[in-house]
Order: sequence, then C-alpha cells, then structure tokens
Amino acid sequence: MRKKRRYKKLRWKPAILAFLILLGISSACLLLFGNSNTKSATKQATKSEKIVTKKAPVQKASAKKPPKKASEKPKPVTEKTVFLTFDDGPSPFLSRFTNLLQQEKVPATFFFIGENLNRIQPETAKAILASGSNIGWHSMTHDASLLYRKNNPTFLAEMEQARALGREKLGITSNLIRAPYGSTYLSSALHQETKDKGFTLLDWNIDSNDWRYKTNSARVVETVLHQANALAKQKEPLVILMHERKNTLEALPAIIHALKKNGYSFQAYKENTPFKLNFREH
Repeated sequence: MRKKRRYKKLRWKPAILAFLILLGISSACLLLFGNSNTKSATKQATKSEKIVTKKAPVQKASAKKPPKKASEKPKPVTEKTVFLTFDDGPSPFLSRFTNLLQQEKVPATFFFIGENLNRIQPETAKAILASGSNIGWHSMTHDASLLYRKNNPTFLAEMEQARALGREKLGITSNLIRAPYGSTYLSSALHQETKDKGFTLLDWNIDSNDWRYKTNSARVVETVLHQANALAKQKEPLVILMHERKNTLEALPAIIHALKKNGYSFQAYKENTPFKLNFREH
C-alpha cells in the first residue's frame, strides 16, 4: 500500500513540473511580446510625431516690418503759387505766427539764425514741420562783415554750423538756407561751393519791407500786394521775404486774404520743390 501511494505521488510530479514549465514559458512570452509591442508602439508613435512635424512645421512668429515711408512728392508750382518766408527767428513772436498760419490753413518757411535756436524747443520745431511748414537756416550770426568778407568769409562755415546745431538741438535735418541780405553777396566760387555742400539756396522776388516800416503794418500790406500785382503780369510764383516782427504779424492776415481772393495757393518751400530762385543764377 505504501508503495502504491508513493507511486501515485511520484506520478503527479512530472505533470506538475510540466505545467510549471509551460506557465513560465507563457509568462516569459507575454513579457517578451508585451515589451516588443510597447517598443513597437513607442517607435510608431515617434514615427507618427516625426511625420506630423514634417507635414505641419511649427511656424515661428515673425516680427512685422514697419511700412516703408513713401517719399513725399513735390507739389506742382504754378504762377498762382505763393511761398511765405520768415527770416531772423526763432523770435518771441514765433508761436503767434504759427498759430495764425494754422488758423488760416497756410504753410510757410522759417529761416532760423543759429544763435537764436536756444529760444525754441525740439517739440516746437517738429510741430512746425508736422503742420506742413518748413525750416531752413539763416547763418549763425547774420553778420555781413563776417559772412561776406574778402578773406576767409564765414558764410559756408556758419551755414554748416547752423545745420549741425539744428540736427543736434532740434532733431531735424534741413539743407535749405537763405543768405542774409541775399545771395548777391556771394562770390561765384563760394556760391558753387555752397551747392557742392548740398545746400539749397532760396532768395525772394517780393521784399515786404517790414524791416523798413517797423511800426506801419498797412504799408507792409501795400508793399507786398503792389509787387504781387506786378509779378502776376509776368506769371511768376511769389516768394515773399518777411521777418518775425510784430508789424509783420499784424499785416499778415490782410496779405493772406488778398492773395487767396486773387486765386493764389500757399506752399512751404522745400528742398525738392521744382522751382528755384536765387539771385546768383538770374
């Protein structure tokens, strides 16, 4: 009996052993194939990501470039064009001139003396330009005995200094100049050198004589309109010489209204204006 029982116990051992071996093999296979599937899935996912990346690349945000400023085209100049010009500023009357011009919707051109630039702030100068008016230079000293002397005239050096000071102090660049007392005082060589330095020189064909009629604004109005009528017959644009003076300020509304009534339009003179007027070339 003991042998039979012992035999029965021994008979089950191979079966149990075989079962355990199969179970171990199955587990190993599951682990093997599971890892393989995981790796395959990972590779597939990575591959998919690569494909998506290729098809839909991430677009980098590009900074918008500022629009290019269109170059200002010069306005046409006709026989009914008038250029108001004011010399010798900036003066204590400057703000009253600019306010009046804005009220009348009329631009003008101011020729500043370098030694007077401490009377004006950069914001004021830029506001003048923004209103449609323009700024040029009228030397540093306005002293004819220095500007036009025979030996070492200071004309060109003073214009260059005024231009540099305007750039430094006011933040504006202008190559427009007016010679004190007119360009007739320039020698031919100095006139050519001025052009070679890039300056645009403007004289006038109407002298308001506001410097002469210091307390009589009515005579200033009369003088300007008389000369304007004479030039109208010659069909020439008007370039009116005035100064930042109290009598000029008082005369200005009547001058503007009369010229408007006669069909004139107003412009600020600029470097690219297609009309030249200087005494050296007449």
